[in-house]
Amino acid sequence: MKIRMLVVLAGLVVLAMAAVGTASASASVWKKEGVTLKSFVELGMTGGEIFETGGANGMSCKVSATLTTEGGSVGQITSFKTVECPTGFGTMTGCTLASSEAKGLPWSVTVNTSTLTIAGMHVKRTFNAGCAVTETNKTVTSTTVTLNTPTAITEMSYTGEITGYKAFGSFTIEGTNSGKYGIG
Repeated sequence: MKIRMLVVLAGLVVLAMAAVGTASASASVWKKEGVTLKSFVELGMTGGEIFETGGANGMSCKVSATLTTEGGSVGQITSFKTVECPTGFGTMTGCTLASSEAKGLPWSVTVNTSTLTIAGMHVKRTFNAGCAVTETNKTVTSTTVTLNTPTAITEMSYTGEITGYKAFGSFTIEGTNSGKYGIG
């Protein structure tokens, strides 16, 4: 009886190890033109972001960012800049941006099956005198990034939300890297 139990247990261990191996082999990774990426790459991105504070109050901004990876299933946002915020709405109508700072860079990026996740996206913005909001200093713990074409990224959109604050926007991959890199 003990031998039979040991054989069954050994069989279960082998099956569990095979399942782990299969799951690891099918994890999504960065690719260049369909081939697994094994070298450093830097993707410059430009786009727009809307942030809302407490409902229908916020601003529309022009932003730029840099995403880097050396392959595998991770990457980093190494730069995130608010270029300008020309349009305010709600209580932020007429507000002007005084300063903007991305804090805690680099932010980690995780590759999922067909999306990316940015962890710890933290932006501090201050506004000129006369604005009902003097500062936003928020960290969105998990931001979901949806890719227009996961295998050949040219554009991506993102959304992240915490209590009383929401940020969403989109980026276009710049230059010759557009459509060359993806995940899968």
